[in-house]
Amino acid sequence: MHIGIDLDNTVLDATSSYLHFYNKASGLSYSPKDVNDFYFYRLYGWDNAEREKVYYQYGHDIHWNSSPFPHAVEVLQELSLCHQISIITARPLLFRDVTIDWLKYHGVRYTSIAFTENKLQECIDSEVSVLVDDAPHYAKEFAEKNIPVILFEQPYNTFVKIDMVYRASNWLEVSRRISELEVSNISTIV
Repeated sequence: MHIGIDLDNTVLDATSSYLHFYNKASGLSYSPKDVNDFYFYRLYGWDNAEREKVYYQYGHDIHWNSSPFPHAVEVLQELSLCHQISIITARPLLFRDVTIDWLKYHGVRYTSIAFTENKLQECIDSEVSVLVDDAPHYAKEFAEKNIPVILFEQPYNTFVKIDMVYRASNWLEVSRRISELEVSNISTIV
């Protein structure tokens, strides 16, 4: 099976790192319990231009200082023994080097990596069987094309309850979901 894997708030806790640096830039003091929107920069009252300014200033540190979720690295190592793993992230190409360095530092095994916001097209072109992601808009987009998504639970995606979207609250559940998809043969998309 070819598995597409998102990074931020899927493999690693990006929220805590973003909040640390966004709080530093704004002088505010939000914590992860305050986040209930995928676009949590809106907590700060920023528009996208303001977010980009802060993100480009602190992006390297945000990405380097994000911690892997429990069992993420171990499960990915195990999955890589039997499956093709493609990292598919919407991070800008500007942060390619820090991303690759982070993956190497934490021992994350993968076959390929793509930096794109058009994850659907990337997965179709690469013949990805299932995507593991946290973004509600990607889950809906993939489900509409009958491509299974394992939605890594976050406070901002709890409302997504549609066919082809399988929820997982941790990496042991992600592994179980992948096994279930493999057995049921649901995971073929092309």
